[in-house]
Amino acid sequence: RAFKRISISGTWKTNTQSSHAEEIEMTQKYKFWADEASKMFGGLDICTVDAIHSNADGKEYIMEVNGTSSGFLPTLQKEDDEHIRDLVLEKLSS
Repeated sequence: RAFKRISISGTWKTNTQSSHAEEIEMTQKYKFWADEASKMFGGLDICTVDAIHSNADGKEYIMEVNGTSSGFLPTLQKEDDEHIRDLVLEKLSS
């Protein structure tokens, strides 16, 4: 799943209280970033890659990788909780 955070205040230094998020397409590039980040830490089942888009050059830059401290969209919480539950149950039964 991919989403972008849009500043309410007009600054790129936003957090969840000063921005809103919207789901966007999970492109092959974003999937590659997440897969490679997961591998760097031994194969994380849950991780996020935070990136920023530069208006100056039009490029995207990875800022950080998060493990289970990943934030989820409130509108998709039930679905995400179900995926996490299923993942945990699968790991416990294998």
